[in-house]
Amino acid sequence: MITAVLTLLAPALAVAMLVLTLILAKGDICPGQRGRIHKLLPAIGILWLAIASLKVEAFLVVFAIFYFYSKVQTGKTRQQGPFWVLHLANGLAGSFAAIIVVQQPNLAQSLSLACAGLLLGTAFSHLLLTIAKTRLQAFHRILPVAGVVFAMLLALSFVFNAYQWEPNIVAEYTPAVISSLVMLMLGVVIWSWHIIKHSAPAKGQLVVAFLSLMVTNVGLLQLYWLA
Repeated sequence: MITAVLTLLAPALAVAMLVLTLILAKGDICPGQRGRIHKLLPAIGILWLAIASLKVEAFLVVFAIFYFYSKVQTGKTRQQGPFWVLHLANGLAGSFAAIIVVQQPNLAQSLSLACAGLLLGTAFSHLLLTIAKTRLQAFHRILPVAGVVFAMLLALSFVFNAYQWEPNIVAEYTPAVISSLVMLMLGVVIWSWHIIKHSAPAKGQLVVAFLSLMVTNVGLLQLYWLA
C-alpha cells in the first residue's frame, strides 16, 4: 500500500507544483498570499522526501524546493525569489513522474497512472490554495471542473485496462471495481460541493475529497498490479 501511495504522489505533486508555480508567476496575488504560498513549500518538500524512499532521484527535487524556500520570505512579500530554481524543481519533478508513469507494466496502466496523477494533483493544489487563503476565485471553479474531466479520463483508462483482463479475474475483482468507482464519484462530488452550493470551498471538504480520491486510486493501482 505504501508503494502505491508514493507512486501516486509523484505525478500528483508534480502537477500541484506546476499549479502553484503558475499562480506565483502569473497570478494577481497580494504580498500576503505570496508569503502564505511560500509557507507551503516545506510540506511539499517533505512529501518528496518520502518519495525518495521509493527512488533516490527524488532527493534532487527535495534539494531544489528547500533551496528556493531558503531564498524567499514567508511573510508579506512581493519578491519572487530565484524563480529559475522553482522551474528546475518543476522540471525534475515532471521528469521523475514521467519516468514512473512509463515504467508501468503496460500502456493501460501508464495511462491510468497519468490520469490519476492529474486528478490528485489538481485536488491537492486546490487544497493548498485554500489553506493559503488565496483570493483567486476562478481557480475554485476551474480546478474542480478539471477534476471532473480527469476523473472521466481515469474511468475510461480503467475500462481500457480491465478489457485486457481474463474473464476469471474480472469476475473475482468486480466488487472491488464497483466500490472504487463509487468512491471516485463520491470524491469528485465532495470536491465540487461548493460549486453546487454556490459557496466558498472549505478546507475540511477538500481534505475529505482528496483522501477519498487517494484511497480510490490506491485501490485501483493495487488492483492493476494484482490483475
